[in-house]
Amino acid sequence: MTILNFIEQFPDEKSCRDHMRRAREREVVVCKKCNGARHYWLKAKWAWQCAGCDFRTSLRSGTVMENSNLPVRKWYLAMAFMTFTKKGMSATELQRQIGHKRYNTVWSLMHRIRAAMGKRDDLYGLEGMMDQVQKLWDFSIMQKLLLV
Repeated sequence: MTILNFIEQFPDEKSCRDHMRRAREREVVVCKKCNGARHYWLKAKWAWQCAGCDFRTSLRSGTVMENSNLPVRKWYLAMAFMTFTKKGMSATELQRQIGHKRYNTVWSLMHRIRAAMGKRDDLYGLEGMMDQVQKLWDFSIMQKLLLV
């Protein structure tokens, strides 16, 4: 995706929120209070309400954006800029690109995103892959030995 595609796909805050809602609904939203999985959407509140205990789960709850007052579009823009550049981006440059006044806020936002990316990378270890590569290697050596 390019920055032009990004701007087309997410022109305003509502489009970003709608995208985030669809992405969260693909994964099941779980109630923090009763662990229920049956929710209904409260359009006026931009939140899900548990059908079992009436506990409300906001759109940002349980995400990197939890407890942040920044608009969802600024988060999306920050994620886009951080992933579009090969060599990375400084907090000052990101602050300039997204048009935010406070450096500390942008610095904190970048660290939250990087921490989430690190957690995601930890989920995909090489242990299982290395076992498969070793088995494939052993199999190919056995074939060569049998052909000789």
